[in-house]
Amino acid sequence: MLQEKIKKSTMYRIQLFVLIALLLVLCWLVLPVALAILTAYFAYPLLKYLITILKLPKWLAALTTEVIILSTFIATILFLTSVLIETLPEIKRIITQVEFFSNMQSMLLLNLQEKFVSLVDMAMESLVNIVQSTFHNLINFTFYLVALYFALYETSRNRLWFFIYLPARFRKPIQRVYEEASQLFGYFLSVELRLLLMTFALLSVGLMILGFSFPVGKALLISVADSLPFLGIGIFLIPMSIYFFITGNQLLCIYLLILYAVIQLSRQFAESYMWASTLHIRSVHAFMISAISLLLFGIAGILISPFLLLLAVKLRNHPIFVSK
Repeated sequence: MLQEKIKKSTMYRIQLFVLIALLLVLCWLVLPVALAILTAYFAYPLLKYLITILKLPKWLAALTTEVIILSTFIATILFLTSVLIETLPEIKRIITQVEFFSNMQSMLLLNLQEKFVSLVDMAMESLVNIVQSTFHNLINFTFYLVALYFALYETSRNRLWFFIYLPARFRKPIQRVYEEASQLFGYFLSVELRLLLMTFALLSVGLMILGFSFPVGKALLISVADSLPFLGIGIFLIPMSIYFFITGNQLLCIYLLILYAVIQLSRQFAESYMWASTLHIRSVHAFMISAISLLLFGIAGILISPFLLLLAVKLRNHPIFVSK
């Protein structure tokens, strides 16, 4: 009898894990629809506010929420694009208009210039490719917009409406996993956003004090790079420090290194404090898991990373990993 219960429990867990894996694969295959459902789930507080406080009908609340989301997205893209178009050519112009001081410095600086110019050109080409790919993926974007409206409308009635399509015996455990993963993912995004804003503020003030032109644009560019996997503010500030050292401006080189150290220490302390107040998962573990998920699965990694984070937390709390 006991062995039969253990066997049934084991089979149930295997079937549950297989079903979750199949659902993740399905999300990857129908990514626009999956992203629309996920967006609607996180937009539920705004929907609730429009319906309960402003007394809007559900269809109008869903349409208003979609307009707000789309407007925010377009405004952010246009702002980032304008900043990049304004900042990158300025960086390239400064780099290519340097007078050399000696033959040795000329060789080193020439190599450094080529690297910087190549990096700027790659960034500009990537920006153009992103715009072009956006037009090429217009059909997927249209599917996303239509799916988002219907997802928002259904979410206004029931936030977890999409679980009705799952088998009843697996519905509750998968729903529990989804809610835990979504909560963890939401907090992870809030932590990254707060760190991005903190880095941007410190960089803006620092670059402004040091007398850089377009300090806000440069700070935004460096801050965005800091939020990407395996990159950081050092990818800009350290080469800039070397650049000013070679060109004879050692004082500015020292100031940039001090700014780099201050921001890194502030970010590390803030990140540790933010993560310590939740699931007590170390920030480096959360970062590595999210980065690996993004690199392996692309945009779909955004959907998969919360479940991997939740799996890491569950494994850490499992008795076989707890030291006695």
